[in-house]
Amino acid sequence: MTGRPEKQARAVGRPRNADASASRDPRADIIAAAARLFRAKGIAGASVREIAAEAGLRKASLYYYFPSKEEIVYAMIEGVLEPALDMQRRLGRADLSEPARLWLYLRFDVEMLCSAPYDCTWLLSHGNLDDKRMAGYWAERQKLVAWLSARLRQGRENGQFRECDAGTVAKALLAATEYSVTWAEREDRKRMTGNAEEVATLLVRGLLSKECDFDAVMKEIGGVSGVFLSAN
Repeated sequence: MTGRPEKQARAVGRPRNADASASRDPRADIIAAAARLFRAKGIAGASVREIAAEAGLRKASLYYYFPSKEEIVYAMIEGVLEPALDMQRRLGRADLSEPARLWLYLRFDVEMLCSAPYDCTWLLSHGNLDDKRMAGYWAERQKLVAWLSARLRQGRENGQFRECDAGTVAKALLAATEYSVTWAEREDRKRMTGNAEEVATLLVRGLLSKECDFDAVMKEIGGVSGVFLSAN
């Protein structure tokens, strides 16, 4: 079949370029376009005009949704931690051992980060982000660290984890999941899931005490993984 497809109804908002593909969420299109250009050219190197063109918008139309390039960057980060925080809340309510709880969270976090449309870890390390505007993000991220620390302390008290500095190890665990986006097989969903499982297994096994049987932990996980992890 040849020829262009018929144009679909546009979302309410500012006009797009004539050749742009239809979308119901221009803000999401702008963010996705900016993410591609930021990785290719750097945040400073990508112009607003280029971002607008990549998103299929006129430059003036982009300003209708975002008054500046900096606002696009902040929008990319806003709410990015909520899925991880929600998973922590769900796992915290579940009747699970601490090793199982930790494995499920780490497995989820790696896959969630790697399947995201853009890499916020890279963005945070390369962006010139105002400390005041970012205060909320860092406060939310500290909640992730605090939850991991609590799991380690509780597991240690239960005799499931070996002795460790819970705060330091919690930060290392989070760093390990965040850095996985730089090497994991992001384009191959099956491989990506395998990567997530390997990272979770490596990290949890390294923390277990001699009295805790990893095979028993995995058997426990097998009984509940469908509740907490997406099917692939």
